[in-house]
Amino acid sequence: MDYIIKDGWIVNGKKEKPFHGDLVIENGKIAEVGTHVEIPADFPKERVLNAAGGYITPGFLDIHRHGDWQAFGNGDDELLNRQGLTTVVNGNCGLSVAPAGEKFGKEIARFLSSVTGDFHWGKDENTDDTEGVLFSKKKEESCGISEKEVEIDAIRIMSTMSAYMSALGKEKRSVNTGMLAGNGTIRASVKGYASGNLSREELHQVWKAVEEALSAGALGISLGIAYAPEFEYDRDGLVEALQPLKGTDIPITTHIRNEGDGILLALQEVISVAEELQIPLHVSHMKCIGRKNWGGTPVKILKLFEQAAERGVKVDFDLYPYLTGSTQLVHLLPPQFQEGGADAICARLADSFCRKEITKVLKQPSDIFENIVELVGFDMIYASTLHTEKFGSYAGMSIAKIAEQFGQDPYDTLYDILLEERCQVTMLDTIGSEEDMLYFLKDGRANLISDAIYPAGGKYHPRVYGAFPKLLTAYVRDKDFFHRRCCV
Repeated sequence: MDYIIKDGWIVNGKKEKPFHGDLVIENGKIAEVGTHVEIPADFPKERVLNAAGGYITPGFLDIHRHGDWQAFGNGDDELLNRQGLTTVVNGNCGLSVAPAGEKFGKEIARFLSSVTGDFHWGKDENTDDTEGVLFSKKKEESCGISEKEVEIDAIRIMSTMSAYMSALGKEKRSVNTGMLAGNGTIRASVKGYASGNLSREELHQVWKAVEEALSAGALGISLGIAYAPEFEYDRDGLVEALQPLKGTDIPITTHIRNEGDGILLALQEVISVAEELQIPLHVSHMKCIGRKNWGGTPVKILKLFEQAAERGVKVDFDLYPYLTGSTQLVHLLPPQFQEGGADAICARLADSFCRKEITKVLKQPSDIFENIVELVGFDMIYASTLHTEKFGSYAGMSIAKIAEQFGQDPYDTLYDILLEERCQVTMLDTIGSEEDMLYFLKDGRANLISDAIYPAGGKYHPRVYGAFPKLLTAYVRDKDFFHRRCCV
């Protein structure tokens, strides 16, 4: 025996009630589970772990993170271990770092940096082995390599899912790591962030990239159809782009087009896509944005899922235990003003007439896109990562507060920040209802996730390190919300 864990409430993962007992670990595996395990007289006391008052559970699975780069160089293993996580899945919301191709790789990397961060790892201090290791610009001087070499190495890893998975396979992680292929990244690898429909040749390239990613070990295809460039797809365009999945058991996981006023229409869209393709559907970070959508809408959503299931569509979803979300600040802009990538967006934001047009749209409710500005207001939207000299010291402040500091309209402040920071800004936005969140969590189709993002610099959302502990402490231990059910 290596360890004996005593006097805990044991959750066996079989949807049975927890029972009080002991657990024996031997050779890194569970060797015995019982109501009482005798401790040998010569067994080291430091290997007897007292779990009195606590739960002994299987390792937790976080199926929605954005730690694509954190999977390298032991970036966040300890952070994951401390939360009890044994398995994570990256590449969500259509925003995976691979397969990015080669033509648009640098552009894609810049676009993703406010979610996945930059390439940040370097030579292992404890070894001279550098094979398969990416070097960051911070390590550039000590490692003796140029910025150009850094970029080329990183782009190579991003180019295909095979290259990414090969590099990942060389990592010695303490957690199991899965990867989804982002539908947005796949489209960007073929067409960049340009608007318009795909040509037949481009569509075939998309299919080839999907097939390559799946054969390389991707667990499914993630969608982020509220984001550039995926919002260029209409419903039929999505069906067409995802044809390689048809009739398989390979899921799509999706950030839907609208989580606010148009959430029911957005859900109907992805359900119809999954139904036509005859594939499973997983809806990402379920929430209803805006007070006017709280309360009754979640009931309608679960009814929609039940109706889909009756037609043979496999549907489930995930959510995090926070009322504040986090994504790219540029996502506040209406889709038509996000077309073309960062350079095109900045050109629009530099134009006073265009600013007026954007403001006009943002001041109106919308069931077409997720108008977070209208739904929650600038006082509930925070710029969490700011890098420039002009705005860097305001990281963590609301857009309303920053506007106040500069004595200007918050709309102009938003545009100034995006322009100055070249759109590489992460935001926090308080958008949800606790009642809705708990209603969804109690549903049998729900999966707890973190939706952890790792922006380059700035302030992290606490869900990066606290999602699973928060559920266990705030809602299981303190509020007994689940009434000691084993499936929490």
